[in-house]
Amino acid sequence: MLNFDCLNEITDIQKWQEAYTVEIDKLDQLYQEEERLYYEMYSEGKQSNRLGEITTLKYELMTNERLLATLSSWRKKLWEDEIWNRRLDVFISKMKLESLDSHPEVIEIQQKLQKNLMEYTVDLNGKEYNLGLVHSNIMENPDRELRKKLFLEAKKIGRNNESLFRILIQTRNKLARAQGYTDYYHFRCSIKEMNMKTFFKEMKELIKHSEETIAEWDQRIIEKFGWEKIHHYDQYFSAFHFNTIHSTAFTSDRMEEVLSDIVNGLGLSMDQLPVKIECMEIPYGGFCININPDDLRLIVNKRDSYSVFLSGIHELGHVLDGHFSSYHYPELYRFYSSIAAETVAELFQTIMTDHDFLKKNFDIHDDVFSQIKEINQLTDITMLKMNYYYSLVEFELYNAPERPMQDIANESYRTVFGYEGETFHPASEMFYIENPAFFQDYNYALAIRDMIRDKFQVTSIYKETYLFQELIKTFIKPNQQYTWNQRLEKLCGEPHTFAYLRNSLGSVTNQ
Repeated sequence: MLNFDCLNEITDIQKWQEAYTVEIDKLDQLYQEEERLYYEMYSEGKQSNRLGEITTLKYELMTNERLLATLSSWRKKLWEDEIWNRRLDVFISKMKLESLDSHPEVIEIQQKLQKNLMEYTVDLNGKEYNLGLVHSNIMENPDRELRKKLFLEAKKIGRNNESLFRILIQTRNKLARAQGYTDYYHFRCSIKEMNMKTFFKEMKELIKHSEETIAEWDQRIIEKFGWEKIHHYDQYFSAFHFNTIHSTAFTSDRMEEVLSDIVNGLGLSMDQLPVKIECMEIPYGGFCININPDDLRLIVNKRDSYSVFLSGIHELGHVLDGHFSSYHYPELYRFYSSIAAETVAELFQTIMTDHDFLKKNFDIHDDVFSQIKEINQLTDITMLKMNYYYSLVEFELYNAPERPMQDIANESYRTVFGYEGETFHPASEMFYIENPAFFQDYNYALAIRDMIRDKFQVTSIYKETYLFQELIKTFIKPNQQYTWNQRLEKLCGEPHTFAYLRNSLGSVTNQ
C-alpha cells in the first residue's frame, strides 16, 4: 500500500529521505505491474480490470496537492544536493503529467477509442484485416490498389471516431490550461524539456535545405513505380521497396538469431539479457516494454521483410537502454526521457546498413548492398518528413480542435510534402491516443544519432565496443539524473543541433 502521506509529517531530513525512498520503491512496483498487464493486453489481447485500479491509484497519488506542495518544499530545502533536487524535479514533472493523463475523464474516453481501434476489422476480397494487418499491408504490400483500399477503409473508422477523439483532445487541453499551459501539446513538450517552436523552425529549414535532394527522390520514385504522385499510403512502401531487397533470409523467425549476433559483437551474449522476444501481428512495426532492467519484452510485427529487421534492431536499442540504465533511483529509471531512449534505438537501427552485418547475417552481395546503401538516404528523408508530418498534424489538432480533422491532415501534407495527396484520418491512429506528442522525438533522435556518428567517426554501432561502452557510461546509465541534452553535450562535446543531420542529407548522386 502506498503511503506518500507520511512525507507530509516528517521534518528530519534523513528520515524524510528514507521514507521517500521506500514509497518510490513501492510506486515502482505498481508501475511494473501495470507494464506487465499492458504487455498481456497487446500480446495476448487480455483485458484486466486491474489496469483501471492502478490508474485510479496513480491518479489519486499524482493529484495529491498536499503531497505536491511537500515535494516542492523539500526540493527548495535540498536545492544544493544535485541528486535529490533532480529526483524531486523529475517526480514533480511526472506528477503533473500523470495527474492529467490518468484523469478519469481522459481515461474513459481513451479506453473507448482504444477499444474501437482494437476491435476494428475490414473485409476485402474475402479476407479479414485487423488494424495490425492494415498497417503492415500499407507498408509492405506491392499491390497499390489494395494499399489504397485498406487506407480508405481505415479512414472510415477515423471518421467514426472523430467526435470522440475531439472530446479527448478538448479534455486534455482543458486540463493542461488548468496547469497554466496554452494547450496539451505545449504541456507535453515542456515536460520533455524541448521547444516546439524551435522544432518546427528547424524542420522547415531542414526541408528547404534538402529540397533538391527531396525533389530528385520524388521524381525517381514516380518514374520507378509509374505513379502520378506520391500519396500517404505510398510513403513508407516506396522508401522500403524502392530497391527490392531479394533475400529469403529476411524472415521474422530469424529475429532472435540476428539480434544475438549484434549483441555478441558488442561483447555481450543474448543469455546475459533478460529479454523475451516475440513476433506477432501488431498495428506497428514493433515495440519494447522495459518492466525493469531484468525483465524486458521485445515484440516485432510478424512479417518477412527487410523493414521488419529495421524495427527489430530499433527495439533492441530500447532493450539495451532499459537493461543498462541505472536502477539506483527508480523514478529516474521509470520516468525516462523519450528523446534519449529513441536516440539509442535510432543509433542501433543504423546496423541494418552495415556491410559486414548484412553479409554475415543475410549473405548480401555487393550489388544488393549498394541498393541498401542507396535507399538508406531515402529512408532517412522519408522518416524525417513523416515524423514532421505526424507532429504537425497533432500540433494543429490541439491548437484548433474545432477544425475538421481531415482538413488538418490534408493541409499539413501540403506543408510538409509540397503537394496534395490522399491522407490519413487522425482519429484512425492508435499512437495519437496512447502516445501523444511523440513523433518529434524521432527527429530529435535522428539528429543526435548523426552527432554521435560524427563524433566517433562511425557509420553504425555494429561491433563498435568502445562507442557502446561510452554510450552506456555517459548517455544510458545516468538516465534522468541529467537532462537528455546535458548527457548529449557530455558525450559529443556540444549541445543538440540538427546540423549533422542536415549535412548527411546530401545529393542523391553522392550516395
